Amino acid sequence: MAVAADPVRPRRIWYVVAALIAAGGVSAAAALMFLVPLGSDLGQRITPGQPVTVQVPEAGKMVWVRDSGRDVSDLRCEPSQPDTQRLQQWGSASMRQDDLTVTADGERWRALLLVQAKPAGRYTMTCTTSGADGASSLSLGDPPWFFGPRAEALAVVASLVLASLGLVVGAVLAVVVAVRRR
Repeated sequence: MAVAADPVRPRRIWYVVAALIAAGGVSAAAALMFLVPLGSDLGQRITPGQPVTVQVPEAGKMVWVRDSGRDVSDLRCEPSQPDTQRLQQWGSASMRQDDLTVTADGERWRALLLVQAKPAGRYTMTCTTSGADGASSLSLGDPPWFFGPRAEALAVVASLVLASLGLVVGAVLAVVVAVRRR
């Protein structure tokens, strides 16, 4: 017994699927460009020398200083004594060379220090500085996902790739469906 060799005609729903794929690629690119934080937030203001309890995630916490033209010298952030017993690792990296800034409420803030802890968790820490400059102008917030010209350029390239890939895959699917429907 012979089976008919009629090609199966795809349904019109595949045009909708192709459009959704194209829209998804463009939406993912837009989300990367406009929803992923390229900047950062300042978080909570802190006073040097005063202990503050903070949730330190894997990415760490950024210590910001209000940019007043004066340099804050020797900023150090250390965990409290009870926290050091459960810490596997505590570190801080200077961010002075990265020239990372954020503007909030008409004030410009510079990144000074990135504080990281292993394991991530809630810690009490004290930030101190040897000078009296900026005694009330520190803030403790989240670091940005992307910062610097290289990371921003990579974010733009990634969003272009996502948009292009979504449009190409959607267009190819629509063409294949159109050819098979004829």
